Amino acid sequence: MSSITKIAVGVAAVAVLGAGAAAVFGGVFPTSSDTHPPCEELPTRAEAATALDRNQALATEITGLGKGISVTVGTPCPEGQDRALIQVTYRTDAEHEAVGDLLGRRDGFGVPVYLVED
Repeated sequence: MSSITKIAVGVAAVAVLGAGAAAVFGGVFPTSSDTHPPCEELPTRAEAATALDRNQALATEITGLGKGISVTVGTPCPEGQDRALIQVTYRTDAEHEAVGDLLGRRDGFGVPVYLVED
């Protein structure tokens, strides 16, 4: 076997091992998939506040899912941009799952909702 063939086989083996390790550890160390739309696509702070005011029953139901849960108007964009969304803050994985399940069964607030771990 030539040196080039041995190198190619070695590189392929390392790639396969790396992909396998990524698959195994990807399940062991998951990352959050909670994201929000780009800032230029978010509503204004006034629009988000109005959406929260109009949907207080949903906000109350969400906060009732756990002691560490709060629902506010969040501003995830750089200062100076008048962009906002509904921010749901939670403390535990169980709270995160409960909020996600509830929002999956509801129409929501009419503006983006962003889950943030406290």
